[in-house]
Amino acid sequence: MRLTGSRLAITLGIALSLQAGVFAWRYQDLLYFRQPVSVITKAAPEEFEIYANEALNRSQITRQHLETIADAAAHFKSPAVELRALQRAVKLDPADKRMKLRLADALRRSGQFERAEALYRDVLKAEKGGIE
Repeated sequence: MRLTGSRLAITLGIALSLQAGVFAWRYQDLLYFRQPVSVITKAAPEEFEIYANEALNRSQITRQHLETIADAAAHFKSPAVELRALQRAVKLDPADKRMKLRLADALRRSGQFERAEALYRDVLKAEKGGIE
């Protein structure tokens, strides 16, 4: 059977559609967190939790995803998910003072005062150039 130009185009179109579908299915959790937080927070908290846990279990996740997860988790009052996302974000970039402060605030809200204080001190120490 000879592949003509139109058959080749149809076959290529089907293959690309199939590939896009598989990609969307495989990475649906990360695609979910590409939406604005305002859209995510309109969904059911259970849906958010499922996608957040799937995304947080991935070895590769971007800072943008982590920030979106943390923001939505704060809205849904899900401290465990918020802490996980912020801890991953700080691990990605330990020099990011803003994320350390967000993590310290989340730790404080969850009653982990000693850990929160240690992070606050770490940020203050870095701001003062190591002088206490």
